Amino acid sequence: MSQLNDFLVQIPDKPDMLATRVSNVQAHMAGLKGLVESGTIVMSGPTLVAHPKTPNEGLAINGSAWLVRANSEEDVRAIVANDIYAKLGVWDVDNVTITPFKCAVRKPL
Repeated sequence: MSQLNDFLVQIPDKPDMLATRVSNVQAHMAGLKGLVESGTIVMSGPTLVAHPKTPNEGLAINGSAWLVRANSEEDVRAIVANDIYAKLGVWDVDNVTITPFKCAVRKPL
């Protein structure tokens, strides 16, 4: 087995897909569960236009960010493509950014 590499992944949402995203978040999280448990996805969450200014303000979600451990960028792209958000058209997979990353410090969760 080859050594796993770290990748920072940013996946923008397509416009006007927030309702589809929200209504499918449980399926999305269920799909991530095995990837998180295996250590493939180290960190995951929505990206925001800005942090809420008040506790009652909703999240202005505009995409997703991951830290992924994989052999190659191609493997990362396959993981992204297999997610329900990609299959439902929530994510703009044509504009995903996958950046090779060397993690120097990692705190166990």
